[in-house]
Amino acid sequence: MAINPNYKKPEIVAGELNTPVTFFEFKAASGPDPGEVETQELYKCTCLAYNPSSKDLTIMDTKGTKDGITIKIRDPYTDYLPSNKHKVILDDFRYKDKMWDVIDVSPDLENNQFVKIILGVTS
Repeated sequence: MAINPNYKKPEIVAGELNTPVTFFEFKAASGPDPGEVETQELYKCTCLAYNPSSKDLTIMDTKGTKDGITIKIRDPYTDYLPSNKHKVILDDFRYKDKMWDVIDVSPDLENNQFVKIILGVTS
């Protein structure tokens, strides 16, 4: 069966980016006590959250994650560069009280306007 030449891949529209997400990092507090940390908010936006693909699950297995999710955000270019040293909070009742680690960051090769980020909980 031949592929329809008029087929167009469904695009992500703004209405699907409906889960607020906050990226932050921990930094040492200025106090004298060791172990004090405070968070520094790096970037806030909305994302499309979905279950990880089998390729994403393979990446998460190598990192030893217990739970995972994949998100897509609009590419912030130089405003924010996601890193695996950053933490993420999804503002959704299904992910309440979970702090996610950034496992992997990759540009969305199918659509250059987005960045795909794999999140996982390791502890």
